[in-house]
Amino acid sequence: MKRWNLAVCLLIFIAPVVGFAESQERKGQRLFAGCLKKVDDKATLKAGVFICKGDRDPEPFGGNGRACGDCHVPGDNFGLSAERIATLPRDHPFFFRGLDEDQNLLRAHGLVHVTVPGRIDEFRQTPKLVHLQSTCDKKGRCDSLGLNGDRVTNLCVFTFEAIRNHMAKSVNRVAGQDFRVPTKKECKWLVAYMVSDLVADQDERNEKNR
Repeated sequence: MKRWNLAVCLLIFIAPVVGFAESQERKGQRLFAGCLKKVDDKATLKAGVFICKGDRDPEPFGGNGRACGDCHVPGDNFGLSAERIATLPRDHPFFFRGLDEDQNLLRAHGLVHVTVPGRIDEFRQTPKLVHLQSTCDKKGRCDSLGLNGDRVTNLCVFTFEAIRNHMAKSVNRVAGQDFRVPTKKECKWLVAYMVSDLVADQDERNEKNR
């Protein structure tokens, strides 16, 4: 009887901890996908791109309508292929015209303009994020990041740079005006999601653990 009571107490203690960890990953998934509520896993599985349960955020991080998941889709190993781009509607947020993008390169090859003051100013393909779990620890400290491995190695800072680069409303890229900076909690949730099994196992494309 005492053993049974002990087991029940342990379950009561452990369950909230596990639930909290899962909640962080799922909150990060929602922010990443640009959903105001949850991600529809089954619809996402079928489409290969993120589908929201309910409305999508019209301005993720106060920006131009793009979300992280518009460039990093689960059906393309969390990158974005030219074949996938060809299926997107003409008014998709990925094709936002208010930044210094080359629309021909964007539509034909998925090349986005990457700028890091004093370091990088060029057009690059979207890097795949499916391997982040193997290159980053749970706090988002990574061996290397970016297509050429020449970016910052802190996943939270990298996320800020991505939002500034690709989600701003204008080429001015002024924080608080053209986009907003993720809060510490949001950054923690996004990191938890990106280094989770949900991304590493592409869980949006398989039915396990649902």
